Amino acid sequence: MKAVYSSSRYTINNILEAIKRGNIRHYTNMPRNVFRAQQISGPEPEPTVALGNRNTIGLGVSFLSDVAHRYPNYSFVTLISNMYSFDRGDIVNLRSMFVFAGDEPLGCIEVEDENLVFNNNRISGDVKRGNSKKTSKLNVAKSIFAKYFYGITPLEHMKAIAVDVAYEVDNAIHSMRHDCTKAEHKLLSFLRKEVEQNNQLVMTCIETLGEASLIDSYRATKEAATAAGVLGKLINDQKGHYVMLKDDEYISWRKGNSDVLDQPKRHKREEMPENMRMALGLLKLAEVNTFVHEAGFKAAENKFFILDEVQIEFDN
Repeated sequence: MKAVYSSSRYTINNILEAIKRGNIRHYTNMPRNVFRAQQISGPEPEPTVALGNRNTIGLGVSFLSDVAHRYPNYSFVTLISNMYSFDRGDIVNLRSMFVFAGDEPLGCIEVEDENLVFNNNRISGDVKRGNSKKTSKLNVAKSIFAKYFYGITPLEHMKAIAVDVAYEVDNAIHSMRHDCTKAEHKLLSFLRKEVEQNNQLVMTCIETLGEASLIDSYRATKEAATAAGVLGKLINDQKGHYVMLKDDEYISWRKGNSDVLDQPKRHKREEMPENMRMALGLLKLAEVNTFVHEAGFKAAENKFFILDEVQIEFDN
């Protein structure tokens, strides 16, 4: 927990600004650490105003009067609703109260009929349902206030710092690894370019270090990857047939736009064209998930894709 109360930020900022500018007022029936926020731009005459309602002082007013006396170092800033004019002066209805320890917000207490609803991060982290505590009893309300409404403790500060440090450490490690990967890619890109351009200085250096096989391996794998890319495009463009080996028959199928016209065909091995048998022979010898140049692709021991280029007589 980084703050006792982090909700209602707009209202909190307005209240703190009003306190800073002196745009807050007191009540005739409340301690001097109870205020009412004013939406004014400068000083105005102090009217006679008391907290209450038409018939009774109410739970909220009784609670506020008690805790304001009990906690003189706290500031209680109220938001009000209706104002009524009676012979004894203007009386306003208490709607909610924000509690501060200096500039630190400790929570908000809403007044709902004859109930008080307490809100702050300590409460939301403690309750199992909802994010507030609600009561209609004065003693319970004062107990809730005493338990949850106090400034952030040194232990809470340190726990919050530990969370921040862990987060920043993870970010720093991630950033450094990202930078390392970028640097590695730049180095490899440079070396790859020099090898492809047959830079004799680089080639001689690699050979002198006894790693000439790395060059051969790179060139072989690049050629294979390039060829696979070409075959992959042909497969994606449906430039061939899907073939499945079942018992002693080969079932072929060309994917098209019509399920009626594009029906699978059955072939005996001895009936297949020579170039198709050669392509299947090469594919059967290959590893699973392997591209074979000018032949096709082996997806499983009995599943293949054969290119049109090696089966020009296949449709016959």
